[in-house]
Amino acid sequence: MRNLWKFAAAASLAVGLTAAANAADPVKVGVLLPLSGSSAISGQEILLGIKLAAEEVNAKGGVLGRQVELVIEDDEGSPTKGTSAVLKLIEGDNVPVIVGTYNSDVALAESKIAREHKIPMSSGGSTSIAVTNANTPGDPWFFRAFPGSDEQGEQSALDVVKRLGAKKLAIIADNSSYGQSLADQFKKVTSEAGAQILAVESYNSGEQDFYSMLSRLKALQPDAVYIAGLLTEGAAIVRQGGEIGFKTRFVGSGSMMSDKFVELAGPASEGFAVSSMFEPGTPNAYGRAFNERFVKRWGHNANVFSALGFDSASIVLEAIKRAGKTDGLAIRNAIVAMRDFPLVQGPQGTLVSYDEKGGAHFKIGLAVVKNGQRELMPFE
Repeated sequence: MRNLWKFAAAASLAVGLTAAANAADPVKVGVLLPLSGSSAISGQEILLGIKLAAEEVNAKGGVLGRQVELVIEDDEGSPTKGTSAVLKLIEGDNVPVIVGTYNSDVALAESKIAREHKIPMSSGGSTSIAVTNANTPGDPWFFRAFPGSDEQGEQSALDVVKRLGAKKLAIIADNSSYGQSLADQFKKVTSEAGAQILAVESYNSGEQDFYSMLSRLKALQPDAVYIAGLLTEGAAIVRQGGEIGFKTRFVGSGSMMSDKFVELAGPASEGFAVSSMFEPGTPNAYGRAFNERFVKRWGHNANVFSALGFDSASIVLEAIKRAGKTDGLAIRNAIVAMRDFPLVQGPQGTLVSYDEKGGAHFKIGLAVVKNGQRELMPFE
């Protein structure tokens, strides 16, 4: 009997030690981003915002009494690589939630797998509404804490016609779901607003020679050219336009809201306009405070990519707290119910609130490059 008692006591102690060890284990949060490849510039900037969010939470004791551990995977901006990476995070690392990714075509592939495994994803920048439209209405598992391509395209279109006064327009669009959805919306809204679309050109991701395309458009003398695509190609288009003396207003999609764009495009970026959800001088006091902390941590201003990374990660960490456990369904339900969490993006007082497909909505601003710096025009 004494031996049985000793065995039971030892077993009880082992269970207690295991429970204590589990309680001390970090809370894993998956991160999927293009950290190499053509979208690496954006991915690296998004990651800085995610890291700051995790560091600030850990400095305050973490979540559920445990530290946060970011498990980071590079999907290289490739759906094939992304499929492997998301499976590794879910099946190999056992993460209950994922922040990511940036490229919308990659997000479509990754979110399908995450949804099947009941693991929520908080977008790291994928804008195409095709990704949130893939959610079952009322049962979203992929979330975007910022306006989608339909709203970004519409706002850019209205700003070009009404705020910039351009009436004769041309469009250059990436052949991705992101680029095409933006281009379609831009064409529809500007036409309805009375503008004339002179031409629509397209290109494939990774292309870097746009001289022939730009020469064709230059001959049409448009008031403005809208670029629906990613940062690297967009900067090349603007720079090469300057090289051939193409005097027009270039307007970019949200992926070009970066100081790196101005650096890559060079002097030709002067006057470049882009819809913007965040700038260091934002009227959003919560956003300005975030930028001050970002500068202190990383030594330079935040931009829209680091801001959306911070917001997307902060929402996930808050959802884990509210869920009270590291369970995918509980975290998803906490995200769905969130209505009072502040965002660093958007106008003063912007709070996250998701629709039935997992998208969020707020007013988008317009920034124009002046003397090598983006200046945010007032939110209308």
